[in-house]
Amino acid sequence: MKTYRHILVGIDFSPACRAALRTAVRIASSHDTPLTAVHVMDPTLAGAIKEAHNFNDEQLFADMNERVQAFMTHAEIGTEMVQTRLEVGQPIAVLGAACLELGADLLILGSRGTEHGPNQVGTVASKCLRKAPADVLLVRTHLDGPFKQVLACVDLSETSAKAVRSARWIAERDHSKLDCLFVYQSALALSLDYGGFVPPLPVADTAVGDTWKKDLDDFVQPLLRTSENLTARNIVLERVNIREAIVEHIKETHTDLVVVGTRGKTDLRTFFMGTTAVKVVTHAPCSILAVKPDGFVSPIAATTVLPPATVPMA
Repeated sequence: MKTYRHILVGIDFSPACRAALRTAVRIASSHDTPLTAVHVMDPTLAGAIKEAHNFNDEQLFADMNERVQAFMTHAEIGTEMVQTRLEVGQPIAVLGAACLELGADLLILGSRGTEHGPNQVGTVASKCLRKAPADVLLVRTHLDGPFKQVLACVDLSETSAKAVRSARWIAERDHSKLDCLFVYQSALALSLDYGGFVPPLPVADTAVGDTWKKDLDDFVQPLLRTSENLTARNIVLERVNIREAIVEHIKETHTDLVVVGTRGKTDLRTFFMGTTAVKVVTHAPCSILAVKPDGFVSPIAATTVLPPATVPMA
C-alpha cells in the first residue's frame, strides 16, 4: 500500500498556505510521518531587510523564524511534530533540493499566493507540480479539513495505478469516499467536434463502454483489494473532452481532492502536465495531488546544493 516517507510543506504566509499547512499536519499525524515546513525568502528581499534593519545573517534568520512560528501558531496546529527549515534563495530550486536532501516524497503547497484570483495557481506551485522530485499536493484555500470525496483519474497506465494507491491512502485516512474515473473517446463522441460534417455514425455501442468498464474493474481491483472500510466505485464516461469530463464529475460529486498521474499511456513528456493538466488545475475548484511516475527525472539536479545560509530550526 502507498505510504509517504517524509512530507514537506511550503510556507509563504498566504491563506492557501495556511490550508496547506493544516492539511500537511493532518496527513502526517495520521501515520506518524516526518513533516518539515520550509520557508524560502527571496535574496533581494533578504538583502533589503538586512540593510534596513542592520541585520547580520543570524539576526535575519531569527526574525524569519519568529514570523514563521507566529504564522504556524495562528494556523492553530500542533507544532510539536513540525520541523522548520529557513532558506534564502529561489523557491523552486530550494524546495526541490530540500526534497532531495531530506528524502521527501510528498510536497504540499497552497495552490496560490496572495496575489492570485479564484482557482488560479501560483507560479511556484505550478512549476513545482512539473519539476519537483516528489508528488505534489496543491491545497485550495477553503479546503483545510478532511477530504470527503476523492477522485482518482485512471488511464490504465502504471502511473495512474500509483495515483489510485495514493488516492486510497488519503481516502482511508480521511474516511473519504473514492471514485476511480476512466474517460474514453469514441468515434461518435469525437464526431461531435466536426459540427455534423461527417457521414452518419451508428448509435454508440454500449458494448464498448462495457468493455472499458471491465478493463477498469480489472485494473483497480488489485489496488484496492486489501482496503478496509473504504467506499469506492469505478466510473466510465464517454466524452469528447477529457478535461471537461473530469471537471464536470468533480462538480457533480462535490469532489474536494482529485489525484492525477503526471504521465500516462502516451508516455509523452507533456501528458497531464500539458494542456489537460493546466485546464484541470485551473478549472477544478478542489485540491489536486499530482503523482510522479517511476523513473521521473527532475530538472532540479540531484547535485543541487542548498544555500550556505540554510538554518534548520527545530
